[in-house]
Amino acid sequence: MPGNDVRFITAANIHHPVRTSRGTIAWWILLGLFVGLFGVVYVHTVGVGYAIVEHINGTYDFVIIGGGTAGSVLANRLSEDPGIKVLVLEAGGEEDRIPNVDIPLLSSFLRYKEFDWNYFTEPQSKAFLGFKDKKCHLHQGRVIGGSSTLNRMLYLRGSPAVYNDWAENGGFGWSYKDVIPYFLKSEDLQIDDLKLSAYHSTGGPLTVTDGSHPQLTSIMQTGAAQLGYKYTDCNGKDPVGFCKNHVTINRGERLHTASAYIRPSMKRKNLHIALYSHVIKILISNGKAVGVEYLRNGRKATVGATREVILSAGPISSPQILIMSGIGPEKQLHDLKIPPKAILPVGEKLQDQIIFPLTFHMNETYTITPARSTSIINRLKYKLTAKGMLASNGGILGHLLLDTTNSSSANKQADIMIIMAAILSQHWESSETTERMMQNGQGNGKVTEGFTLYIQLLSPASRGNMSITSTNPFDQPIIDPQYLTEEQDIKAIIYGIRTGIKLTKTKAFKKIIPRFPPYLYKKCSGHKPNSDAYFECVIRYTAIPASNIVGTNKMGGNNDNTSVVDHQLRVKGIDKLRVVDSSVMPSHVSGDQYAPIVMMAEKASDIIKSTYRKAYKKNRLR
Repeated sequence: MPGNDVRFITAANIHHPVRTSRGTIAWWILLGLFVGLFGVVYVHTVGVGYAIVEHINGTYDFVIIGGGTAGSVLANRLSEDPGIKVLVLEAGGEEDRIPNVDIPLLSSFLRYKEFDWNYFTEPQSKAFLGFKDKKCHLHQGRVIGGSSTLNRMLYLRGSPAVYNDWAENGGFGWSYKDVIPYFLKSEDLQIDDLKLSAYHSTGGPLTVTDGSHPQLTSIMQTGAAQLGYKYTDCNGKDPVGFCKNHVTINRGERLHTASAYIRPSMKRKNLHIALYSHVIKILISNGKAVGVEYLRNGRKATVGATREVILSAGPISSPQILIMSGIGPEKQLHDLKIPPKAILPVGEKLQDQIIFPLTFHMNETYTITPARSTSIINRLKYKLTAKGMLASNGGILGHLLLDTTNSSSANKQADIMIIMAAILSQHWESSETTERMMQNGQGNGKVTEGFTLYIQLLSPASRGNMSITSTNPFDQPIIDPQYLTEEQDIKAIIYGIRTGIKLTKTKAFKKIIPRFPPYLYKKCSGHKPNSDAYFECVIRYTAIPASNIVGTNKMGGNNDNTSVVDHQLRVKGIDKLRVVDSSVMPSHVSGDQYAPIVMMAEKASDIIKSTYRKAYKKNRLR
């Protein structure tokens, strides 16, 4: 979705010529009002508290590597007992120091910045054919709150059948019945017509609201019904069908785990957070994790963990740190001359979703553009009411989740999601993407009104891997997702494209007169327009990664030689070491990552507390 650099224009950097008309006084009154109202939007107040520390003690009960989406949850929950000392080592800085991090529309532009690890894939043989060197960015947050500060703010838990599949394949305790209590524990639902649902709750740290558009969402819902798709709760027991846009936006502001979990715990004296602390490796002695070596302020240092080291550095950094610590594939460790501590298939089951943008022109002025969204009227509306374009998560209106395999009701799960957004990719995508699309005949810079259907592959069959070729912790890993190497992935996306086109031809969509652009993608002009072969060609040239990576430290049973951690997220063969982030997910959940990662961290916190029940006298499990 939005991904390029768009500056938020504040009153301090607006320049206008001096006016001599009778409107001068009125203009300056308006500008003065604007300065008063908007002077505080650009910079957020930083809550210091006790937790952010310069001095790190020699030992802690728990050392958490990474203060991202999962790490923030763990930090909050494990430090609830004041007698338990917790340290978080975070490679990035505070999210509150990032301009616009809480403004939903503008916070998406933080990608490619210093708050993003800015990973690149290896050249792909079946995807990104229209991109430079056949590579593409992979976005992962490098800041307190991690990728929850960069994501699309979607709240989509996934299909119950996926969690049941986890449980049946070695993930004991991770069935849908087992995980739903933790979705409920973390949720604070603020959607009136779902508050009485057994699948939702209120009072948790993560506020969930309805981010739908009053006019366009209704058009999409009616159009989906005309195609035979029912209206459903995508976070309920049957997520296949049309659902509204459930988002983690509270009172017009992005709700990342930094604000939901870290900020409320900042004054706990037993919680320490060390920023700009780059972990080199986990210290392992006699088969047990005893501490962490890290680099901070240009100096190497170590810290001890008397109970556990918990690795929550994300799906790329976590496997990198494990390999650097001597835990990984035998050949890699041998080639890098790293003393082996445990031979495990770290990095070998990488899976990521992929997105194909399908643009349409329309005759209504609903399109969110940079100029409209940052106009004085829209900024004032946002400041006064916490609503409007700036409060939108990229103009997303709703979702249509499809099961292209027509599986039985017991195993029904979505494998394609059609996201409708009131934006045109040409306005918002990264400059390198847009230029390439324009050069090859996709996109029309003169068209300002339209919308995009993002066809997202939720359950890809294609799997890749990641590895390291250097013991320098600052060298980027080799990331080869092997996108679209399985033919069934292409077939599923084409099914989604054709369903999206049918959707725009329903009676409901006639209100906005959608027009499928007549241009052809030049690189695919040898194929019959709109044929399966044509769409396959365009997908392979222009589809983009979702950066929703899982599987690099896969969870599995004792006899699963493809897994790295067991059902309690303990690294196999190493005592006192767990991994808690998306890297342990055996497969995608047929939804978005944010809610499942928070759920996983909530559940992991309880697993850890249960392991050390005597230490957590004040926080026994219910």
